Amino acid sequence: MTMTMNMSLVRLFRSCFAAGVVKREELFIQAKLWNSNHRPEHVKPDLMKTLEDLQLDYIDSFVIHWPQAVPSTGKICTLRPNGCFPAHHSKASMFPLNDEGYYCADMESHYVETWAAMEDLVDQGLTKTIGLSNFNKRQVEEVLLAAKKYKPAVLQNESHPYLHEKDLRDYCEIHNIAFQAYSALGSADRPWRLTGSITSGAPKTGHEVLSHPDIVKIAEKHGKTTANVVLRWHIQMRGTLCCKSVTPSRIVDNFKVWDFSLDSDDMAIIDKMNVGWRHLLWAETSMHPDYPFKDSLPWDYKLQKPGVGATAGAK
Repeated sequence: MTMTMNMSLVRLFRSCFAAGVVKREELFIQAKLWNSNHRPEHVKPDLMKTLEDLQLDYIDSFVIHWPQAVPSTGKICTLRPNGCFPAHHSKASMFPLNDEGYYCADMESHYVETWAAMEDLVDQGLTKTIGLSNFNKRQVEEVLLAAKKYKPAVLQNESHPYLHEKDLRDYCEIHNIAFQAYSALGSADRPWRLTGSITSGAPKTGHEVLSHPDIVKIAEKHGKTTANVVLRWHIQMRGTLCCKSVTPSRIVDNFKVWDFSLDSDDMAIIDKMNVGWRHLLWAETSMHPDYPFKDSLPWDYKLQKPGVGATAGAK
């Protein structure tokens, strides 16, 4: 989240609260703990800076952004004013690089210790709930076993018709964890779509999610947009989701999902699209033992230096 975006949100909050358009308790505000701040002593300062920037007393959900403490030196708490870009670790940016130009990795940090510090934040009234993002099933289970008082309320992972994550969704449902899909519409606007990542280029199906011919046909059948179809699919998968748009008309259209349902034929068609395409691998951080998606990396992958899309992990 950039400082400009923070100030825009602050102005929006102030104007809406003052006009009585909405009350604070009617909003659900979520933020994330950055990778460079996994050490227990850095967890609270990270959240406090977010609260300061947003001029709020608490948020509703605070989530560990990634399980691996990369990019990180583990030595300092790095915050947005330090810079949201890759730079030598001496510059103290949120994306510290070592002398060779690779991401720094805090190999002595583990997310179980981070979780203990997250639990303290709930007791202090700084966040209503805590959760995880980009964790695999084994890692979620480890946190559940280690949790002393508060278990994860949410798991936010990439999911869309090309990446259903059925097993993970089921696991979350069994343990009363809300599965929250990001890149819910396939993120056709991803910065590394053309170059800069091992996932650059077209998805495995040859089509972006919202332009897949079968999704287009389903949308025409129901008189809806392709985005409506995919959002409705998420709902019928019994999950939650987040999607973004800067176009007011699209934001309004995205809510038009409550007056129709996908039938069994529609769901079966989308089932066949589950090709396991994950666009956000952030492979440049895979040197850490807590990196979650090693099974998705090519067998011959060799660690790369950050390039175009190097801040992809900020997703």
